[in-house]
Amino acid sequence: MEQPEVDSHKLMYHPDRVAEWKEKGDCYPVYVEIGPTNYCNNDCVFCALDFLKNGTHMIDTDVMTSALKEMAECGVKSVMFAGEGEPLMHKDIGLFTQKAKEYDLDVSITTNGSVFTTKKIEQCLPNLSWIRFSVDSGSAENYARVHGTKPENFERVMDNIRETVMYRNKNGLKTTIGAQFLVIHQNMDQPAILAGRLKDMGVDNLQIKPYSHHPNSVNNLAIDREQYNALERTLERYNSDGFKILFRKATAERLDLERDYHECYGLSFFTLIEAKGNIIPCNLFHDNSEFTYGNLYEHSFKEIWNGEKRKEILKKLRKQGVGECRKGCRLDASNRYLERVTNSHPHDNFL
Repeated sequence: MEQPEVDSHKLMYHPDRVAEWKEKGDCYPVYVEIGPTNYCNNDCVFCALDFLKNGTHMIDTDVMTSALKEMAECGVKSVMFAGEGEPLMHKDIGLFTQKAKEYDLDVSITTNGSVFTTKKIEQCLPNLSWIRFSVDSGSAENYARVHGTKPENFERVMDNIRETVMYRNKNGLKTTIGAQFLVIHQNMDQPAILAGRLKDMGVDNLQIKPYSHHPNSVNNLAIDREQYNALERTLERYNSDGFKILFRKATAERLDLERDYHECYGLSFFTLIEAKGNIIPCNLFHDNSEFTYGNLYEHSFKEIWNGEKRKEILKKLRKQGVGECRKGCRLDASNRYLERVTNSHPHDNFL
């Protein structure tokens, strides 16, 4: 199973889109993250969106499927169902993955895995390029503390992951099945325990991710980078042809680097759709009407993306700069690349 690249960016694989952006100053996004619901059945201590109230919104099915079709027509390449809540809580998540695949979008899901039932596995998995389970512990007791749930839910998640692997293998699917572990003080003794279990199940990879503080978040659980990097040596022994530890060392290093760019160029290549139908620049702006491009219940994706309000917001964000942005954010590596693309150096023509 081909392993994903998770510690950098992939804009170099989309030269036409980058060229369009460089020429016109804008383009349609390559990748869109979608929150089908803002309800979550976990209460994780590390949640970056702890400043949001746990909601009850489920995006309308017709609105979502229509938006997926239009995004594909506009040139969007991929979607990930994640967002402010647990995406698998939406009753039509299976239909969403089916329609997205039908419209020739690459599809993925990030989930806590607790409600990935047999029915949802059968509905979703054939349509997915990859699925990532957020499992931030290796034992029931620690899992309960970190995820803010009952201890018995840990084995339920493990069973669901095992069933996902078995269904993938039985049906000859190419879906990459991975897990993610966010490292904080409360779980630093757990990654190796989890890695061993996942490897035995036939999972493809375990991504070890450093904590990055969201500027609006109540929690701040960052650990020392040396402590984080020390885990890499502990986990190396689990690597094999069929299972990889994806240790995000470069991401951790960027958390300590000064930004060499002064505006977020990446906002042309990426956007978020909230459960309420709002389209926003990134997760700094959840429930923030001032920085909402538009709403899918009122306008189409194409109208919103090309609309005057989005242009005004981008202008405002350029003026505002990135000084208050989240360090090591999703677009950080892309911004460093685009800054270099935008500003030529004297010897660039010497290959």
